[in-house]
Formats: sequence, structure tokens, C-alpha cells
Amino acid sequence: MKNVIKFLLFIIYSTIIFFLPNNKFILLLIIFHLFIIFFYKIQFKKIITKSVHILPFIIFTFLINCILDNLSNALWMGIKLFMVCNITIIYSEITSVFAMAETIKLICSPLKILKVNADEIKVMVSISLSMIPILRKELHEIREACVAKNIVFNVKNMKIILSKFLISLITRVNNIEESLIAKGYSNE
Repeated sequence: MKNVIKFLLFIIYSTIIFFLPNNKFILLLIIFHLFIIFFYKIQFKKIITKSVHILPFIIFTFLINCILDNLSNALWMGIKLFMVCNITIIYSEITSVFAMAETIKLICSPLKILKVNADEIKVMVSISLSMIPILRKELHEIREACVAKNIVFNVKNMKIILSKFLISLITRVNNIEESLIAKGYSNE
């Protein structure tokens, strides 16, 4: 139940960030994020590294908002988006994949009235979250192989790169399916 409360607070907090006015509340949120990082003893370097990876997305969003709105609102939207991404990184650091899957199962348990199996949702969430680092590693290995073969990692060569990635992805999904069948898991 503790994980459900933590998850719901995370969702509410992430949503509230976008409804706050564009002023000094952002400074309070930054202080709050630093407090959480130090309270849970999360490595600050890890948070910075993961935050740098999302910067292209935030910059892209900032530029789109500059085009569609004014510079001030675009800047505030970029800051708020960065804050939401930052709290998501913190949440993923303090919660395991199993705990997240168990939380989703508990939240979805009232759907039993509609004959939705919460255990199946738990398995899907667990597999999905576990696949993210595996797919990231696969993409990194493909990128290294392209560098070794002097293939430039660009749009022109995307057919070669994506075909290798999709073949690897389909192979992994097939392996997961075979292991679930071998364990007697049925979708019926």
C-alpha cells in the first residue's frame, strides 16, 4: 500500500507542476527535488547523467513552444517539463520494477468488476519496464557495430540499423513468449 501512495503522490505531483504559476514556486520545487535526492541517498551524478539524456527532447519542446507561443512561456514550459522528467528519474531510482508492477496491479484490481485480470497487467508492466534497459543496450551495441564498420548513424542508413534492431527485438519477444508458455502462463 505504501508503494501505491507513493505512486499516486508522484502522479499528482507531476501533474501539479504544470498548473503552478510561472514564478518562485519553481525554486521551491528544485529545493524539494534536492531534498528527495539527499533523503534517498541517490547519486547526484546519476541524476545529472540521466537528465542530460532527456535534454534534446526538452530543447525540442522549448523550440516548438517558442514558435507557437512567446519566449517567456516557452522557457517556463521547458523548465516545468525538465522538473517533471527530473522527478520521474528520481521516482524510477527509488522504486524497483517489481514494486512498480505490483503497484499497477493494486491500482488496476478494481477492474476485476469488468473482468480485467490485474495479474496480466502486472506481467505486461514488468516485462515492458524490464525491456527498456535491454533495448537500450541492443541499440548501443548496434551503434558500436556501425562505428566499427564505418557506417554513419544517420537517416540514410536507418533501414540497415532499424532492421538489425527490429530483428533483435522480435527475437527477444519470441524468447519471452516461449518462456511464458513453458511456465504455463496462458492468456485465456
